[in-house]
Amino acid sequence: MGEHKPVRLTSPTNAWALGAQAISFLIPLLAVVGVYDPAALGEISPILSDVWQWVLLLFAAIAATATLLLEYTLGDGRRMEYVLSIEMVATGIVALCYLILYGALVDQYGFLANPLTQLIIGGLGLTAAGRVGQIAWDRWKYRRARSARPVHIARVEAIANPKES
Repeated sequence: MGEHKPVRLTSPTNAWALGAQAISFLIPLLAVVGVYDPAALGEISPILSDVWQWVLLLFAAIAATATLLLEYTLGDGRRMEYVLSIEMVATGIVALCYLILYGALVDQYGFLANPLTQLIIGGLGLTAAGRVGQIAWDRWKYRRARSARPVHIARVEAIANPKES
């Protein structure tokens, strides 16, 4: 029969991924306790600034929790898919929050007016969006593998020996 290849999920549980998730949790936490003020969002709308910090705080916590829970679901396909779905949605919202802040920074201060801040915020947004893409790709591979029918490989043998020159 054919050779089976295991489906491998892209693991988010490495120091860089967990560090980005920690930063994604700490930025809004600092905003909620009053240490950090997302001024660019506040200049557009104080309500947007308040909503942004709470939404980012909540969904960064959900994404990080789902990432850590994924390790406990390995081997149980349904539970893995469920936890990955939660992480994908939460990380997508985190990405959106960062991209909204990045847009506000560019809108209020100009492109590259604060290059380090814009690079970090834009980078976190794109990194989170990349993780959403990884999860979507992994889920697609997993579903394709689960729904695949057994493949039978035909063995063809030569009828005659090849000519020797």
